[in-house]
Amino acid sequence: MAGFTIEVACNDRDFWRYNYVVMCSVRRGGEEVEFLKHRDEVAPVGTELRKIPKGYNPERGVTLRSADAEELTLYIYVIPHTLPRENTTRDVAPLDMLLRVDHGTTTILKRHVEINHWSGENLELRLSATSGE
Repeated sequence: MAGFTIEVACNDRDFWRYNYVVMCSVRRGGEEVEFLKHRDEVAPVGTELRKIPKGYNPERGVTLRSADAEELTLYIYVIPHTLPRENTTRDVAPLDMLLRVDHGTTTILKRHVEINHWSGENLELRLSATSGE
């Protein structure tokens, strides 16, 4: 038996405009054995900052490691606190967020997710150690 390793990363220069939360429930034998949570808040929602805040860390990715388990339910919330100055989506390319989930030494998910600058993103993924999504 092995645990899950969850990695979330975004190298986009505009990622400073977003807060994000990563949570996951890990199960073994149908029972939850652990609940992990990571929250990264740059500013309160609605702040509408004019520029990147002092002390901002552009390396905001997170890696979570779970206890030994067979199943994982992963929740990711990307929440804008500062909207783009542009008025249309065609003027702003979506953010590219990389998700990777390993079970032991096996990668069961590797996906790029496009994040809309105005709405952010809410993801729920159910993964199994043997079958992936």
